[in-house]
Amino acid sequence: MEQMGIRAVGMLWFSSAGQYKDFLAIFEDAEVMPNTFSKWQERATQMHDNIINTGGVIIKAYASPDEFRAWCAAHNHGLDAKGRMAFASFQAAQKINQAHPAQKNH
Repeated sequence: MEQMGIRAVGMLWFSSAGQYKDFLAIFEDAEVMPNTFSKWQERATQMHDNIINTGGVIIKAYASPDEFRAWCAAHNHGLDAKGRMAFASFQAAQKINQAHPAQKNH
C-alpha cells in the first residue's frame, strides 16, 4: 500500500496594509516583495489557492514585525525570504504539533 502524505506549507501572513508596510520597512529584500498590501494579498491568495487545489494545506503564520525580528535573530536568520520561510515553517510545525501531539507508547 502506498502511503500518502499531506503537504503543509507555512506562509508568513500579513493582516493589514499598515502591518505589511511595517514589515517591508524591516525586510532586507523588500524590493522582491509586492509594493502594496493589495498586490501582496492577490499574489498570496493565488499561491494559497494553488496549494489547496493540489491537495496541500496552508498554515498562516502571523506575527508582529518585532516578533519576527526577534525570532530571526534568535535562530540566526536574516530578515529576508529565507527568514520568512524558516519562520513560517517553524510556526506551521508548532501549530501542527499543538493540534496533534505525539502519541506515547505504553
